[in-house]
Amino acid sequence: MERKIKIGNFEAACLLLNMISSKIILDFPRTVAEDAGTAGWLMTLLVSVAVFAIFSVISKLYKKFSGQDILDVGESAFGTVGKILAGILFLVQFLLIIPVILRGFAEDIKVISLASTPVSLVMLLFCAGMVVGAYLGLETLVRIHALLVPLLAAAFTVISIMNIPNFEFSRLAPWLGRGAETILKEGVKNLSIYSELIALFFIMPFLHKKSDFAGIGRYSLFFSALFLVFSSMCYTLVYPYPATTEYFLPMYQMTRAIRLGRFFTRIESAFIVIWAFSAFLYLSSGLYFLTWIFQKTFALQKRKPLILPFTILVFTGGIIPENLYSTLQIEMELYRSVSWIITFLLPLLLLGIATIRSRNKKRKEAAE
Repeated sequence: MERKIKIGNFEAACLLLNMISSKIILDFPRTVAEDAGTAGWLMTLLVSVAVFAIFSVISKLYKKFSGQDILDVGESAFGTVGKILAGILFLVQFLLIIPVILRGFAEDIKVISLASTPVSLVMLLFCAGMVVGAYLGLETLVRIHALLVPLLAAAFTVISIMNIPNFEFSRLAPWLGRGAETILKEGVKNLSIYSELIALFFIMPFLHKKSDFAGIGRYSLFFSALFLVFSSMCYTLVYPYPATTEYFLPMYQMTRAIRLGRFFTRIESAFIVIWAFSAFLYLSSGLYFLTWIFQKTFALQKRKPLILPFTILVFTGGIIPENLYSTLQIEMELYRSVSWIITFLLPLLLLGIATIRSRNKKRKEAAE
């Protein structure tokens, strides 16, 4: 049974860190540059502070529901109907983003090293890895995360350090980019940068120490914010605005800009394998959560028979858009507009109602 799974704090934090920060490999530095100009890093910092504050409130409310996942909380708040409705919303959230990530990573690998390969074939290769990862289960996935995430963090750090000779601090001006009003307006939508934090609400029952829920969330948010803010700042320091809004694969472009003498000029190939592993881990984890949420929502006995049907759904959703730009439009215009509501406001609503109902129940029992 899944309930016998036990996850350590470091493993859980690595899972969340990879799921939140993997967007750096795709298009995150470019999209925040589009939203806030030269202040993309500042907007990301403000969004991170806001998310940290929201999570602090959620974690305080969650103390009364230690050991329960967010679907259990939904059932406490609104009964079985609340559990099913919440589960459907979370399923929709994952079904929106995972096909986008699948298509994005497939297009990246195709452009970088498999130019003549059809994108559908590259997607099938990723799907095969997803199926294997989801079949092995959460415990195996988090252990692999614990092994590879430090390597991913080291690779990102190396890229940033090697780009220091290309930094030009005048490129950060004007400091408020497209203006304070734009930063605040776009910042609300970009709360969805941290949407993958929702995974913490599902792994809560599997933690070794349920009381460490808040600490795991805070550490994950801190290091994710560190990488997200630093990546957007480095990108702005290396390339001038508005060129930052045009480059395909920002981190790949930064890697290509690295020069180590006359002979080491194309070191980006050394990082492609690591980035591919990050994609496999993200997609496998996403597929696992899709099947687990469906199983829990509809009280099914087994999860593994759901893996293949959901893989087909994800592949179909990823292949439908005409090109990469259409895929990214789904993320920027649809997913980011609604995902932060499902990730932060929905848990706050469920926890608030469940807390009130729990208090009323205790008062009735005390009165009797």
